[in-house]
Amino acid sequence: MLKKLLCALLLISTSVQSQNMITGTLSPKNDLVTHVILYQLMGAKQVYISNSKLDNDQFKLEIPKGTAIGMYRLSFSPSVLGFVDFLFDQEDVSLKFDPTSISNTLEFSNSEENKTYVNYLTETANKRQKLDSLQIVFFKLKDKKQDEITNDLYVKTLNIYTKIQEQYEEKTAGKLANHFIRSNFKYYAPTLFTAPQTYLNSIKQHFFDFINFEDNALKNSTFFGEKAIEYVFYLNVSDDFKVQNGLYKKAINEVMQKVGENDVVKSEILTSLMYAFEQYENLNLVGYVIDDFYSKLPVTYKDEILIAEMQSKIKLAIGNKAPEITWEENGVQKKLSELNVSGAENYILVFWSTTCSHCLNEIPKLYEFSKNNAAIHVVAVALEDNNRGFEQYTSKLTAWTTILGLKKWENKMAKEYKIIATPTYFILDKDKRIVAKPEHFEDLKAFFEIETTKSEN
Repeated sequence: MLKKLLCALLLISTSVQSQNMITGTLSPKNDLVTHVILYQLMGAKQVYISNSKLDNDQFKLEIPKGTAIGMYRLSFSPSVLGFVDFLFDQEDVSLKFDPTSISNTLEFSNSEENKTYVNYLTETANKRQKLDSLQIVFFKLKDKKQDEITNDLYVKTLNIYTKIQEQYEEKTAGKLANHFIRSNFKYYAPTLFTAPQTYLNSIKQHFFDFINFEDNALKNSTFFGEKAIEYVFYLNVSDDFKVQNGLYKKAINEVMQKVGENDVVKSEILTSLMYAFEQYENLNLVGYVIDDFYSKLPVTYKDEILIAEMQSKIKLAIGNKAPEITWEENGVQKKLSELNVSGAENYILVFWSTTCSHCLNEIPKLYEFSKNNAAIHVVAVALEDNNRGFEQYTSKLTAWTTILGLKKWENKMAKEYKIIATPTYFILDKDKRIVAKPEHFEDLKAFFEIETTKSEN
């Protein structure tokens, strides 16, 4: 009996010791946050691990032994701005932060690896900023003596930056942080450039010099996706929309060439780019990423649900034909695509509801704005649970085409147009192509005022 008891105690002790703990404190106190949620980052994907309720602004999360090393994320519920990403390498992690200002307040107390990595990022960021600033100043200088002084200071700063990099690589040898530190190193030319374009060409040429796309530790993080977004969005800029999209496409091709045949990393980067372009509402580029790259990946590296979700949103991209809407009017079937109101150069498609306070504020303004303008015709789809409010309000909207959409959010039209809030506006040209998606009535009004100014000039 004693032997069995000792074995049981040993088993319990081993089980307890096998857990790694993530503990944290919110400072100062934040009443909005009630739970902390832990995710493992797998490229662009987040895998749920566990969650913890806050107790006196503190939380504790267990990570079972054997959990993969890599980058993890703490999110908050209810949602507040920001999140905390940290490295996990089979050690306990303790941290403190203000969830409303994470980047300025995050502190690690007992994780040497995270403390080292944060210090590395801070120190190198300071030197990078100085090197970049000296380069920008150098472009504007016209005095030879000042040129020499600035270049000397640049060379000294570059030597310090390189030495910091070497020290941190040596300090973290054999640790998880080392993978990120080595790949974060940025190339700087030995002397300053005299022409901005040559400088930019050098940045792009050497951007991926130190990034190892075969590094498995980096795959368990957002590293590759973030670097790809940095390269595509911040090193390829134009004020012209068509030129900008051309630069984006060229940059995406360059990134894919650098990745090579690594389908795992390709999938992660392409997923990140799709979400990024969707966030910027550049759905044409989302389609480009899918058609030219993502859809050509082996089946095991594709998420068909993601493709369907993105393709559904692409239908609502500016420049595309508005999805079809059908309704019955006086016993006759009507179609949006066939609607031809005399004199109308633009159609405003608005989804609203008689139970929406914002709608009841904006819809009368929209009616006054459009009712005497023959060049604008409004198609108003009321998303309702029943027809009572619809009949009451639409009797006043005689200049519009009014459509009743029963079942509200579950209505087919609402789903087709991805309506999650009312009012939602789409401005269409006379061929029913989407030309703008203003968020509010004032934005819609401004669109037409700009168009009027253009036509007058």
